[in-house]
Amino acid sequence: MAIVMALLSGFAGVYTEAIIKKRPSRNINVQNFWLYVFGMCFNAVAMLVQDFDAVMNKGFFHGYSFITVLMIFNHALSGIAVSMVMKYADNVVKVYSTSVAMLLTAVVSVFLFGFHLSLAFFLGTVVVSVAIYLHSAGKIQR
Repeated sequence: MAIVMALLSGFAGVYTEAIIKKRPSRNINVQNFWLYVFGMCFNAVAMLVQDFDAVMNKGFFHGYSFITVLMIFNHALSGIAVSMVMKYADNVVKVYSTSVAMLLTAVVSVFLFGFHLSLAFFLGTVVVSVAIYLHSAGKIQR
């Protein structure tokens, strides 16, 4: 199942990059709108199928708190940042930046929350670091 998820994620990243770079003259906000229309449609269907009664009885925003709103804005800004990376760089850079962000989050979590790093995390960090180095070294030689 993990292999299928990785393949689908890779395909989605490449397809999204192709959509964004298909019309480079188009405004990035317009491209984001069309990319997220599909997500809104799928989420609306899921909401109607799974939570129709709760939404009708309690309202769409029932249970939202200030933290929930902050998380929504955080994800929206992250989506805009990712689309800019995809437009002006490529999918590989997006994956590497996500990996580096996870590494930095783990390091900060060690100091703030006492998070303990495992051997698997350390080995994954080494693999990602070597991959970033090899990718950047290949671009310098060209």
